[in-house]
Amino acid sequence: MKYLIFLLFFALNIFKLNSEKNDNVKWINSNEFLQLISQFKNSNSKNYIVIDTRSSNEYNGWKSFDKMFQTEFDFNQTGLSNLYDFKSGHVTNSFNLDSDWLHLFDSTQLNTLIENRIGLKASNDSKKISVILYDINKQRLEKAKNYLNDNFNLDLIYLCKLSDDELSRYVLTSNITGNLFFQEPFYDQLLSPEALFAILRPHNVSYVVVTSPVTDYFLFEIGSENVYEQSHIPTAVFMKIEDFIDKNKRKSREEIAKNLLNYGILPYNTEMVILYGNPDPLLAFRMAIIMKAMGVKEVRVLNGGFRSWLIKNYPLETYRTKPITVNKNRIPQNLKLYEEQANLALTPINYIVDENYISDLVKNNDVFKSQYLLVDIRTHDEFVGESSGYANVKYMGRIPGSLWGKAGSDPSQLEEYRNLDYTMRPGWDILKMWDDLGIDYKKKNLIFYCGNGLRSSEVLFYAEVMGLYKISMYDGGWSDWSANLKNTFQLGEDPDEDIIAFEKYSTTSATSTSTKSGNNTGGSLSTIKKVNGSTLATTLSNTKKTTANQNDLFYKNQFDSVTADPSHGSLAKANLFCFIFSLILVINLF
Repeated sequence: MKYLIFLLFFALNIFKLNSEKNDNVKWINSNEFLQLISQFKNSNSKNYIVIDTRSSNEYNGWKSFDKMFQTEFDFNQTGLSNLYDFKSGHVTNSFNLDSDWLHLFDSTQLNTLIENRIGLKASNDSKKISVILYDINKQRLEKAKNYLNDNFNLDLIYLCKLSDDELSRYVLTSNITGNLFFQEPFYDQLLSPEALFAILRPHNVSYVVVTSPVTDYFLFEIGSENVYEQSHIPTAVFMKIEDFIDKNKRKSREEIAKNLLNYGILPYNTEMVILYGNPDPLLAFRMAIIMKAMGVKEVRVLNGGFRSWLIKNYPLETYRTKPITVNKNRIPQNLKLYEEQANLALTPINYIVDENYISDLVKNNDVFKSQYLLVDIRTHDEFVGESSGYANVKYMGRIPGSLWGKAGSDPSQLEEYRNLDYTMRPGWDILKMWDDLGIDYKKKNLIFYCGNGLRSSEVLFYAEVMGLYKISMYDGGWSDWSANLKNTFQLGEDPDEDIIAFEKYSTTSATSTSTKSGNNTGGSLSTIKKVNGSTLATTLSNTKKTTANQNDLFYKNQFDSVTADPSHGSLAKANLFCFIFSLILVINLF
């Protein structure tokens, strides 16, 4: 009898805990969802947060491709324009917390990101905040709800399952409903893995439709050739970045044009050019900017790079794909056409600027301050002159008049502009960060620069996705600027710090400071200064799992996890199991 009472008491307590854990949760329909976000927007309340638990691509504007993959969609017959019919968006100024991150990354990284970017707090002493979660998938909502409820101090949790069609309709009619929804103006510049999957569909027998090969696109992988040969996205051609860059500087237009032709890319191309980086997206963005400056049209970058393809568990191939050959007799004519194309391109005239351009701006201080803004996309240590960022760069500091635009934890990272899966951080959140840093993107012409053109290329590309047009890049960056001793620079945080000439600067002090700050070739710096409360990049870097080969481990984890999601299961399922188990024991005793 005592045993019976104990089991019943155990079952009742389980149910009590479950009800206490979920008594702050409420499911709402689409009409209630619209009323709620409209009410909160009009009240300007800071006691609530709206969170989109879909992927970054769906958040930006791509619609879910689930329905399309269930039908006989054929890119050959419909073309890219049909893909644009599958579009979406997000609640204006909502945060993006992809439910897949909850099983792809450890809780330390997740909690750091949620606390620093979204603003939720784990401490019971903190003020409780209500959250509104929305998605097109109920299971993803449940997963996000359980994780947030378990790890953060929340008041109410509203859950709303919307359909793809509803979200599309809300985005299209947003100007009527008070701009409650938003779509990144040029979201399609960042290709989703689902969209790329649809484009490559005829190239694999496992796809629904097998037709003749698609001929109106190019797909290039940029990174390590050894990594490419191990595995890559089907039909991808390996593109050597060294064909276009020499010692961190772009080659001449003639050399770039010849090498583009070697890869089959003709002037006035009608084909879509798709680039992706492996293992890091940085080089793909660098190449995209070079192509855009040459007038190449329809340039796309895979959002998140190769790892986004792996996370989806899409097929790979190991054999090398050869580029399309171009008739060599046409090269002289094509070089001339490239020049004409670049002049007619929609990119700004000064899309990529050089050292002379920046030097003239710095000297013409009145015009510089009134119309332009140099944005330094490097670590804080590089910005204030405590590190040059690279072992082969001698001097430290920044170009006079620059504002810090943040970057990442070391010269090879860009956490401040990315999500955990290397996809683009929400555009409005980037603009808010710039507002906090005093970067006037509404009135000034922004010129981005970094150490060697990699980090600034990615930020420039994101700025285009967000619809900014008064933007350009100094692709030589600090390594190019500091190589000319006739140039000047600044040290420290104060924008009014003295301007120093390199030729008058003590080589001895520069060398000793360089040694002290621990310059590197791309590895993690030992410490990153905490400025303006921005510790996200530092914390994320410090909490990364240390392994001999982190990329290989990441890829292995994706294959292990994407097929069987070890997500944070619902407590209700566990409680129901305990109750049924207890009930069976009771029945057996009788």
